[in-house]
This record gives sequence, structure tokens and C-alpha cells, in this order.
Amino acid sequence: MNQNLASKILLEQLQDAHKWLIGTMEGVNDEVASFQPEGKANPIAGTYAHLIMSEDFFIHTLIQGKKSLMETEYEGKTGASELQPTEWVEAYPKWLRSVKINIEQFQIYTNAVFKKSEEYVSKLTDEDLEKEIDMSSFGLGMRPLHSILGGMVIGHARDIMGEISVLKGIQNLKGYPF
Repeated sequence: MNQNLASKILLEQLQDAHKWLIGTMEGVNDEVASFQPEGKANPIAGTYAHLIMSEDFFIHTLIQGKKSLMETEYEGKTGASELQPTEWVEAYPKWLRSVKINIEQFQIYTNAVFKKSEEYVSKLTDEDLEKEIDMSSFGLGMRPLHSILGGMVIGHARDIMGEISVLKGIQNLKGYPF
């Protein structure tokens, strides 16, 4: 099966977002990741863990109806002190500020999530991309798969990359890799 243009574009955008995010994380060690900025900003650890665990959840559980990597082959081995909670009002904001990650171990999990996501997107057809996914639990109703991939996976990665770049910058580190 030849990859259609839409899935090819999404795959290239996903691969770029992954590559740039990995580059943005260069120079981040456990201490830098745990730095608590002033105000309402969250540490890199929580921000980064949220992004990767969300992509794992979206690609595996929400879209494909499978268990996530953090629930299967990486259960207890993500490098995060705890998994992202599903309760968003009180538990999630606290988790963002308190979760600790072992950068080295978390990067192994990250690479596995990225590999599986890219493999999945590389096999999508036009029909797959038009499939409606129930996003009601996020207040978004029914959304086509292409919208979820473009906005909630790829767009989310780029948004978080910006946040991490700022958090590195206030620690006198280079943010974006370019």
C-alpha cells in the first residue's frame, strides 16, 4: 500500500516535531527538569512527562483502543515517579508540579512512544484519517482523526517545545535546537 499524501504530510510533521523536541531537551538533566519556576509555570519534568504520556494515550488508547506503552511494556519503567492522573481539576495541576523524571530512563520511553506513533501514522489511509473519534471527555465532541493528529499530537508537541524552551531560557540554557 502506498502512503497517501495526507498521511505522508502528517508523518513528516510528526517526525519533525519529535526531532525538534528531542533537540530541545538536550542539556536537560534531572536538576534542570525539576527546577520550579516562579509564578504558575510548571517544571520541565511535569510539562515533558505530560506531553509524552498524552501522545502515548492518544495514539494507543484513544485512537487505536489499545493499552498505552506506559500500561504495557513500559509499566513501571517510564522514568516518571508517577503516571499522569486522569482527574484534571485538582490532581493533575498538583502532579505537574510534583512529578519527578529520570531523564535518561524517560528518554528511552519517549523514543519508544515516538517510534510507535510514527509507525502508526505511516500506515494511515485517507479513510482512516476521516474516522471520527469521540473527544467528548475533553469537551471536543466528535473529531476526525486527522484533526486529532494535527492538533492534539503534533500541535501539542510544538506547544510544549515552546514551554520547555522558555523554562530552559530562564535557567540560562539554550531552548530550541535551531
